[in-house]
Amino acid sequence: MTMKEEIGSKIQVCFLMFHGHDVLDYAGPYEVFANILRNPDSPNPSHIFDITLIAVDPVISSSRNLCVNRNMSILEAHARIEEFDILILPGGPLRVLRDLYDRKSPEMKFLSTFATLPTRRYGCSRIILSVCTGALLLGCARLLCGRRATTHHKALDALEFVCQPVQGRDELPTEVVMARFVDAGLLDNGTRIVTAGGISCGIDASLYVMELVAGKEMADVAGEIMEYNQAVMELNLSGFFPSIRVG
Repeated sequence: MTMKEEIGSKIQVCFLMFHGHDVLDYAGPYEVFANILRNPDSPNPSHIFDITLIAVDPVISSSRNLCVNRNMSILEAHARIEEFDILILPGGPLRVLRDLYDRKSPEMKFLSTFATLPTRRYGCSRIILSVCTGALLLGCARLLCGRRATTHHKALDALEFVCQPVQGRDELPTEVVMARFVDAGLLDNGTRIVTAGGISCGIDASLYVMELVAGKEMADVAGEIMEYNQAVMELNLSGFFPSIRVG
């Protein structure tokens, strides 16, 4: 049974935004979730997903100075964090991500808190999806220990570095692979971790997440609306391995 079937209400998707993000890292997943309707033939159709952009500042600029307005401050979102079902972490240049590594940063605090939340009352897993170098935030939060993960192909070494076991801690190593996306499975509290490769891979991963929470039919509809060819997900192109899912 999917999350949509369980709750019968909107699925809450949260994008953790920051200055210097890469636009397609969030815009691709945003389009996947934004256009799916519960009753498309009705005179008053309703959206299945409710999307919230959260950030420290009211206006967030991308790595190439395209600006977007937040919907909610991180402070308010943190107070309402249990309302969210899916958290999406876009990436950006490595120099930008380094500024967010501090565990005391608002972004890392939000991520760490979300990762510890229990499943929703209907028993469905919450999901954290990183796109591109957003996976480095998961690594810094120690959420990839003992798991398989991916990121942009030029940041694989950086992900391996931030995921190195901390001396004195009983941590398992992270297996960093080149892939369109990787489903790393469930944390102990039931939260699912999915990491996507670079930029456009976030669309593939978002369609996969949609299939998990709303069913394959809805994911197929989303791909059709976007006129997106998902064949690339099944092929090894330009050195990329196929997507890696869990059973």
